Amino acid sequence: MAGAIMFNPLQGQQEINFGDFSRPVSSVSSLATYNNTPVSMAIGTTNVSMPLLNLPSKSKNISTPLQLSYNPMNLRGTEAASEVGSGWSLFAGGVISRENIDAINEATYRPNATDYKADEFNDIYYYNLPGISGKFRFNRNVAGNTIDIENLSANKVKISYVRDSNLGFFKINSFTITDEKGYKYIFSDYSESSRDEIVLYRSAFFLTQIKLPNDTSVVNFEYRKDDKHESDDPLSAILYRSCKLTKINADGVGSINITYVYDSTKENTMNDPYSISQIILKNSQGEAISGYKFSYIESGLYLGETTGRRMLEKMTKLNKDLVEYEKTSFHYYTNTGGETYGYGPYNWAQSFDPANYGSYFIPGLLKKIISPTGGVIEYNYEPHEVFFNRSTPEYLEKMQTSQGIIDPIMQYQGDFIPVVNVDTNQNTTYSLTISGDPTKQKTVYFQFAIDEYYQPGIWVPDPPTDPNDQPDPNDPGGGPGGHYHTELNYVLKKDGVVITSFELASYYLYPGNYTIEVTGTGGKARLLQAEIKLKNPPYINKNDAKQYGARIKNIKYYNSISETTPLKSEYFSYNNFNDANSSSGYVFRNETEESTVFPGYVLYRNVSTTDGENGYTRFYYKSPDDYPKTPYTVDGNSTEFWAYYMIAKSGILEKKEIFNAQNNLLSSTDYSNTFETLTNLPELKINGFDGIPTRYTKPAYIKDSKTITKNYMGNQFVESKMETTFNNLGNYEPAYVKETSSDGKISEKWIRYASDKNNTRLLNANMVSVPLEFEEKTNGKMIGKVENKYDDVSNFYPSSIIATNPNDGSIQTTEKYEAFDVYGNLRQMTSRISEVTGDGVSSVVIWGYNQTLPIAKIEGAKLSDIGNLADDIIAKSNADINSSAETTLINALDTFRNNPALKNFAITTYTHDPLIGMTTATPPSGMRETYLYDQNGRLKSTLNVNGNIIKEYKYNTKPQP
Repeated sequence: MAGAIMFNPLQGQQEINFGDFSRPVSSVSSLATYNNTPVSMAIGTTNVSMPLLNLPSKSKNISTPLQLSYNPMNLRGTEAASEVGSGWSLFAGGVISRENIDAINEATYRPNATDYKADEFNDIYYYNLPGISGKFRFNRNVAGNTIDIENLSANKVKISYVRDSNLGFFKINSFTITDEKGYKYIFSDYSESSRDEIVLYRSAFFLTQIKLPNDTSVVNFEYRKDDKHESDDPLSAILYRSCKLTKINADGVGSINITYVYDSTKENTMNDPYSISQIILKNSQGEAISGYKFSYIESGLYLGETTGRRMLEKMTKLNKDLVEYEKTSFHYYTNTGGETYGYGPYNWAQSFDPANYGSYFIPGLLKKIISPTGGVIEYNYEPHEVFFNRSTPEYLEKMQTSQGIIDPIMQYQGDFIPVVNVDTNQNTTYSLTISGDPTKQKTVYFQFAIDEYYQPGIWVPDPPTDPNDQPDPNDPGGGPGGHYHTELNYVLKKDGVVITSFELASYYLYPGNYTIEVTGTGGKARLLQAEIKLKNPPYINKNDAKQYGARIKNIKYYNSISETTPLKSEYFSYNNFNDANSSSGYVFRNETEESTVFPGYVLYRNVSTTDGENGYTRFYYKSPDDYPKTPYTVDGNSTEFWAYYMIAKSGILEKKEIFNAQNNLLSSTDYSNTFETLTNLPELKINGFDGIPTRYTKPAYIKDSKTITKNYMGNQFVESKMETTFNNLGNYEPAYVKETSSDGKISEKWIRYASDKNNTRLLNANMVSVPLEFEEKTNGKMIGKVENKYDDVSNFYPSSIIATNPNDGSIQTTEKYEAFDVYGNLRQMTSRISEVTGDGVSSVVIWGYNQTLPIAKIEGAKLSDIGNLADDIIAKSNADINSSAETTLINALDTFRNNPALKNFAITTYTHDPLIGMTTATPPSGMRETYLYDQNGRLKSTLNVNGNIIKEYKYNTKPQP
């Protein structure tokens, strides 16, 4: 295959040890892809994500969602199939993974060695938490021999670590990440891997515990840990120590339980030997609520692999009885036996499908998702393309002087024309002149067309057994027979020296004078000459870039797997909007990425989408090339600083235009941003490749942004604007928003945080992104100002809301939050506070079900009015584990509501099936509503106080295959 660049990281390996890889943990390393290159149209990927389960906690602000996501960039040859299949990642809990750059940090830290050299650390760590992701590295002060952490992302999370007490080695025991709202994520479980230069090192850290700002634990994580030895001998060296999440516990709420299957045959293959077989959500009694079951197939994707890779085939939803009731199936591109070709880290095959014959695809790419209702989403891909300018004078000259045809898009072999007539009776040496610049070589093709052989030629003896022998003319009566042979050949010479061809009859020559010498038995011939010609412009300014993987070509939607005509389609184009012959794609790479054969990815400046019928949408993106590169010095060496690279590397949306089918512009949105480099953060290397020099950058943040939207009606349009300024001191969150509507109305909003209000207590708890004050104006006039106060030093919850009267500027307390439990659940508040007396209406919330759900709201009361009157309903809610216990609870709630001591208060009561939904709600009037659920946890009907159905819900699911 011409142009195929073969790359197989597995060739020649008898054993596969992920610890030797730059990303050493098979099911964790894929998460770094989402951090470095988020899914985006600008990089030719589309979002394929499926929420699975969600486990709440006693704190309403903390939950643990599980999500399954697919990214085609994780089909590289060096990316092992994860525990949920090749290309798929399970986001569950949290993880700190790492990328080893050159020798790992632990191996370079040997302060007690006599030959020790204090090298800087350069390994990169990636953190993924619900709603938070980023990366960091260790900063080693070589002179002072101190080691701290440098956050490499534009956020205000705090990252700390606990180191092993043996200072002769660098070994981390745990990390703590405190997010911008003060919640703490502790990572003290870890996997270990081996590597040539070190026996075992901690290759990833896993979330162990989530704590509130007051250090109350709300979620805990349990792991399965197994050792893999070099041999069956348990005393042999450990190759790796796995760490697999098996259980997420939310005390008093429930758990998520993950079951794995270990397959020893997947050891030493490009598969995680563990696969997830099922995930079950359970309540606090350990009863199943819902879940998923996973099944897999095996497919050979890469050259040299004797064992295929795990592919997720089916995901089946389970109800509370663990009965299957919804199935989602996945189909992938598979090689049907044709030859495969390695391009960089990707493997490509050629299609034999008549509809796409000759096109290329990557085996293992997701092709179809078949939903539980039978509907089908089909994903079709094509190779990336990058811009390549074929019209520059330098490239045009290269094409005219190349050795052979190297770019068939613009080169072709011209016609042969006769340049020398040969007659050996006249001469055997002829002159030949090659025209052109004598200082520049070019390719010349020759054909030697023989018109006539002079007879009889020369007599050649044959073996005596040849039946066609002729007698030897010089010895007719004796010796073996033979035949007459004719031939005519030529050689090309320059100054008497024979010139050899680089291919058959193809020469790379300097223009000038040459000679042709003819040998053989004699005859007549013509020497014909051809040269490389250039096709007429304009030229196609794009190159196939299979080494960077596949991009989405179109997405088609069908009602069923049997249908061949899509219900709707979405087509993607990546050509330059101003030149359809040019790609808008350019190659970039991630900062701090280890040097590899084909690093980086393709980023497109222009992407358009259409359904083929109703018009199209254009998206314009800025790339790092739109931002300055300035002279810079690192360690005394001159280089360049590339501003805002970390933001721009994924594409920054600059403009969006919507057109109808008649090419009329319907609307446009322009986006502009101002960025600022975080000069206090460390510089990051952007390794050079493919002739591009190494440069440096630093993290940056969005300082302000502006969005201008125009909606067109013919040649007229209405315009609206939104301008946002971000907090550059405390959290990079929006600090000021200004909206200008099409009628000229100006709305302004200010958001102020702990850094703005100098609230040192919240700053010390890292609650830097909690909004403390909102102020709004319309056309310059204040219409509202509200401040959330945090004056109670015994907790980290709001104590009151202070409002400013826009008419006179007076300040009033509108709500007071007087009591919380340790998990932040509000127990008592006062609202509707009088400006004159300062009195208001108190309300009390009683929390049951192990402090997880409200069971009573008592308006007009204070906790002192309740005393221990709620103890019985709290205890009975904690014991509500079945319908009988729920009836007991309802009766207890009715008794509570009718307690004479509470007759002056309005009481609403509730019961629940935890993790499913509310089962009853009884307002002060006593007109109870009851909510019934089916076995699948879906709301089935609503009953009134008399038991009559007032609402009913039907779910019509197609039969599952």
